[in-house]
Amino acid sequence: MADEQKIVVEIPSERGYSPVPTPQPSKVEQFKQGWADALALPGNLPDLALDTVACVSIPCLLSSCWVILPIPGFIRLAVLGVLVFAGAWTCYLYQAIPQIKAILLIRVGLILLGVLLGI
Repeated sequence: MADEQKIVVEIPSERGYSPVPTPQPSKVEQFKQGWADALALPGNLPDLALDTVACVSIPCLLSSCWVILPIPGFIRLAVLGVLVFAGAWTCYLYQAIPQIKAILLIRVGLILLGVLLGI
């Protein structure tokens, strides 16, 4: 084969090579950074507009259906249980991760606006 090239791999000796380990963030820091990235607002304008409209319109639609449709009591109870859990989780995130306090308040405010518009 005429187009083959030789690949030379240099293996350092045991005595002269000691790699410096890169510091890995802890699992707690990775958890916090993951939530901060997930809740951050999008960088470009069309995605920001879509995100904002979705934060308002989806709760508006759900609260409108909640008021208008005859939903059985056990389903309403289950949904209220899920909402209580989501509220507790939101309070935990608000207290545990200081980087997301402002954006979390903005998102909760948009959701509350949607719920009020739907009722």
